Amino acid sequence: MQKPYDLIADQWHTHKRAPGYIEHVLRYVDRVLEGLPAGAKVLDLGCGTGEPVAKHIVERGFSVTGVDESSEMLKFARQTVPEAELIHADIVTVELTDTFDAAVAWDSMFHVAREHHAAIYRKLANALREGAGVLLSVGGSAPAEDDSVEGFTSAMYGQTFYYSGFAPEVARKLIEASGCEVELWEVDDPTSRGHIAVIARKMASHLP
Repeated sequence: MQKPYDLIADQWHTHKRAPGYIEHVLRYVDRVLEGLPAGAKVLDLGCGTGEPVAKHIVERGFSVTGVDESSEMLKFARQTVPEAELIHADIVTVELTDTFDAAVAWDSMFHVAREHHAAIYRKLANALREGAGVLLSVGGSAPAEDDSVEGFTSAMYGQTFYYSGFAPEVARKLIEASGCEVELWEVDDPTSRGHIAVIARKMASHLP
């Protein structure tokens, strides 16, 4: 059965992002990559077509493992980042057997029902070496004044997409409960239901 992103992969891959958007996202990515040695292993959870994040990570001299549930998006990713290890899997059920030096889950978790978010945060933390950083995006789905709203749908390129999330303060508690310390927490797009960029780091005391 095809996923919504399978049906829009061509449009998504060729769509030109708003001026400055890619640079904006990659500034966050660079903060997570800062100080890593050449060849360090980075996880991109919800990698899509590999642009811009996975491609940028490879160009910085690091190794990338990308995970995405859309087979059509991964077809483009194989062209965009042929050096990457690409895994066709749902981020809820994928088993991460490697240990990573950094991770990115940008604009991917909000497509997953929020009942799974805590487990995904724990999965990410358990896959990171001690002291490793992770870039996340949260918010953008559940208004803080009404946390009973579990999700909503929205159309993109004629297809319906599901979004789900907790109020920001709840999401932050879940991230911290996974064993990560939040280093950066800022609203990076106030027009998108309070979209928040998060950089957290796995605490040395946290054991898988």
